[in-house]
Amino acid sequence: MAAILVFAALRLLHPAIGPSVRGVSAERLSESGIVMLNAFPWHSPQITQGQADQIALKQAPGGTVLQTILAEVVLTNPSSSKPRLCWVVSMPGSLILSHGPPGSRQRTANWYLILIDAHSGEFIQGSAGG
Repeated sequence: MAAILVFAALRLLHPAIGPSVRGVSAERLSESGIVMLNAFPWHSPQITQGQADQIALKQAPGGTVLQTILAEVVLTNPSSSKPRLCWVVSMPGSLILSHGPPGSRQRTANWYLILIDAHSGEFIQGSAGG
């Protein structure tokens, strides 16, 4: 509930909601617990896009960076109380294989995002979906 209130307040205060990532809709990201907003003008990253890409590549060996954007990110699963400035790094979904019950067919993800804190360079999380 708190995440919904935060999102509603942010939408009023920061109406130009979110940058887009090729290959995944804002709705699908929201279903996965990720809400992206355009970076606030007063928020500057402490690490460069190139540094964020290198950190992301360490999380996904053998991958390639498809797109990197700077965004305020609110994680709703678990709920976070405020937006966090992140580099959102898009990687090929083919790096992620699903592991269902024994004997099930493995499937690759359609999208794979890695979130890097734009101030500290900390890996926050990776998220993938179909």
